[in-house]
Amino acid sequence: MKKNPVLLLVIGAAMLIVGVFLQLNGGPPKADAAAIAQCENRVRDQGAEMIARCQESAFATAMTATDAQAAAQSISAANNSEVGGNMLSLFLIGLSLPLLIVGVLGLVQRRRGV
Repeated sequence: MKKNPVLLLVIGAAMLIVGVFLQLNGGPPKADAAAIAQCENRVRDQGAEMIARCQESAFATAMTATDAQAAAQSISAANNSEVGGNMLSLFLIGLSLPLLIVGVLGLVQRRRGV
């Protein structure tokens, strides 16, 4: 890859942008409107912080569950989704940094004539 450090820079920058975008837009999956409304009704007397957490799918499911097995499966699926997205974003960021460094070093060496 010493022949084309610009390609490394472009690939590294693209991966970094996608990774940062995923990291900033990630987080817990959102609950559907019906679950949010049920959850808010159930935790209304527990304060604004609890009501705000009703937006999260896992929390809303836990607060409105009638079947423990179905609730556990739903919460597990939501958590797996969050972990998978976070892992992908960190992987892209982690892989982009060495590509950017090698690309910059390649450009510096090319300009020096080495």
